[in-house]
Amino acid sequence: MKKILGVLVVLLTLAVVIGCASKPATPSGVTPPAPTVKAYPPQIIEHKGTAFGRDYPKWMDAALDGPKAVEKLPDFANKYIVVVQQDGADLSGAQLAASKLDAQTTISALISTRVKDTFAGAQVGDKDKIETYMERAVKSVSEATFSGFAMESDWWAKLQTFTSDGKPDKQVYRVIQVWGIDKDTLKKQVEKQLAGAAAAEPKTEAKQKAMDLVQQSFFDGF
Repeated sequence: MKKILGVLVVLLTLAVVIGCASKPATPSGVTPPAPTVKAYPPQIIEHKGTAFGRDYPKWMDAALDGPKAVEKLPDFANKYIVVVQQDGADLSGAQLAASKLDAQTTISALISTRVKDTFAGAQVGDKDKIETYMERAVKSVSEATFSGFAMESDWWAKLQTFTSDGKPDKQVYRVIQVWGIDKDTLKKQVEKQLAGAAAAEPKTEAKQKAMDLVQQSFFDGF
């Protein structure tokens, strides 16, 4: 149980509550010290596996290092992974919000980040010549809707939260979902966005060469 709590708290930390202790008056012109930050971690009341004596899934440990770490697990071979989280007072409501409201927004945002990071790490000598192309591609991906993602696994926990002075506050359900898509399926969709961004770019020979180079090795870093 302690291990489950540790994973949940590190993976998806609740907003830190700022506690301001009473303090003497600060002299004029002197910057007051920053308020003391104190946070009481939530306690698990129950979770998805409680009734069956099951522990939390392995992917929750991997998720601490990000979606790419989850992708290395055998259960998610040849898939791109996105982890979605939602808190709510009602379990079914939190599950619905995660799958219907958060999933597509999170998917587009994280794929956009991957595209941006891949461009940043691309070994292209004339990268400055395709700066506008890269910006156009990132924007296009961030606004796109990607089809083919499906929920691979999920977990939930009912948590007791606490105020800054350690008193019981709210009870919330925390829902965590793993969404995945076949790599080839997503690759085709991203390639379409990259091609569209390239088509809209004013061409020069040097710029076309740089775009061709970055596209050739793009998915090696994606």
